[in-house]
Amino acid sequence: MNDEHLVPILERYAVTRSPVLRDELVENYLPMARAVARRFEGRGAEREDLQQVASIALMKALERFEPSRGFRFVTYAIPTIAGDVRNYLRDKASGMRVPRDARQKLYRMQQIREQFEHDELREPSARELAKAMNISPDELLMLLDMRNQTDIASLDAPIGEETDADLSAVLGANDEGYERVEQEQWMSWILSKVDDKERQLLTLRYRDRLGQRETAKQLGVSQMQVSRMERRVLARLRAIEESGA
Repeated sequence: MNDEHLVPILERYAVTRSPVLRDELVENYLPMARAVARRFEGRGAEREDLQQVASIALMKALERFEPSRGFRFVTYAIPTIAGDVRNYLRDKASGMRVPRDARQKLYRMQQIREQFEHDELREPSARELAKAMNISPDELLMLLDMRNQTDIASLDAPIGEETDADLSAVLGANDEGYERVEQEQWMSWILSKVDDKERQLLTLRYRDRLGQRETAKQLGVSQMQVSRMERRVLARLRAIEESGA
């Protein structure tokens, strides 16, 4: 979104904390907050609840935002809002009892999907994923539905030493309805939090969509080094996002 006309208002609000200016900013940025909330629909929460959480997170972002740091507000606000919505879904899902066998299958599905993307440089189809897991398409659909309801795959599955880490744990990149402008703004936020070498790594892996082997060749390091660096970067980014920094 083009919010350049709101920059002076953001600057004045940071100094005055005027309720009138706050209400004007909320009114202008509310569509953006709702767009972020829409990316999380279909995970066991009502649309109205998600939008309410996003609206509150928007107000929190306005209170914490510091224009003097030189970042655009949307670059700061989008991950803040998304983080609060994910936390809400995580808390909501924590009360749902899921059989141990199903949790193991969900984790295995995540591993197989990541390995397929690593080897083929694309996502597997439902048929390919079911075949790789040696299960029927119907059982796969049941697992996918359970994942959507509990978000187990992205919240609980650890990232192993030999497995590609998943930036969607930070970006939510697999969500439907992810507008291109939000992707660009969010990627800019991610790249602003890392050093030059890490920025090159993330650009190759998630903007250019290279596998770990090809990325390692480009960087002149081993695949294991790429894997370890990637895990460290994503863990740090996740901590930054959850803290709202």
